[in-house]
Amino acid sequence: MRPFIAVLAATLILTGCAGSSGSSNSSGAVGRGAAAPPKQADGAGVAQAVRLAPAQAIVYTADLSMRAGDVNGAATEAKRIVAVAGGYVGNENATQDPGSRPSATIVFKIPSAAYQGVLDQLSSSRIGRRLSLRQQADDVTQEVADVNSRAKSAQATLASFRKLLDRAHSVSDIVQLEQEITTRETELESLQARQKSLSAQTSYATVTLRLGGTTPTTGEHRSPKGFGGGASSGWHAFTTFMGGLALVVGWLLPFLGLALLLGLPALWIWRRRRSASSNAS
Repeated sequence: MRPFIAVLAATLILTGCAGSSGSSNSSGAVGRGAAAPPKQADGAGVAQAVRLAPAQAIVYTADLSMRAGDVNGAATEAKRIVAVAGGYVGNENATQDPGSRPSATIVFKIPSAAYQGVLDQLSSSRIGRRLSLRQQADDVTQEVADVNSRAKSAQATLASFRKLLDRAHSVSDIVQLEQEITTRETELESLQARQKSLSAQTSYATVTLRLGGTTPTTGEHRSPKGFGGGASSGWHAFTTFMGGLALVVGWLLPFLGLALLLGLPALWIWRRRRSASSNAS
């Protein structure tokens, strides 16, 4: 019984590994096993081939930077635009530090079919002034087809191993088959996880919106109004002037001290000479 199971197991493994190549040569197998379809004139055969071709799987990503006067309002409007298109917020990070410009970074997940239209709306003046935009489109059609084919082959091989396990009688055969089943289950789970990830990436585009404010949130200088505002502005101007004057005096003070140190002896000598000249005359 054991040699039979071993040979059959090896056959199943080889069959599973050749699954993808077998699927790629399916058109040739059909041609050998069945009559060829009738030829069509006026390029109809080419049109049929185009219709049967698999749809492309594209992963869209974009990084958009905007400047807005009201960051909170711009973020709210951006969320509304995305929600209307059937998207959602994947991640959000906002800062409102006192004395600094407010900012927000929002990662949107947008249905791929609505990606370009939503991106155009997010880049419009309704949100703010666009600073930069980077887009990328990755074609993963071949990877999706390869993972799907491998997952299908892994499922068929796993089912065959389980049938062998039901017919096994010796302990060694059971242990060997259980080890093979465990390995195949792990591989299948990995392929299914990759399938799920690719499906999510191709179904929803990722747009990262970076919003920056135009003015600090606090400590802003606002023009005062009325008598009190005028007095406040006058006092502010006076203190600014006095501060500037004190800065100038402090800067000149060392030079004034040096001038006095050198000027006083020179003045004394000049006065002595002048006095001596007057007495002589």
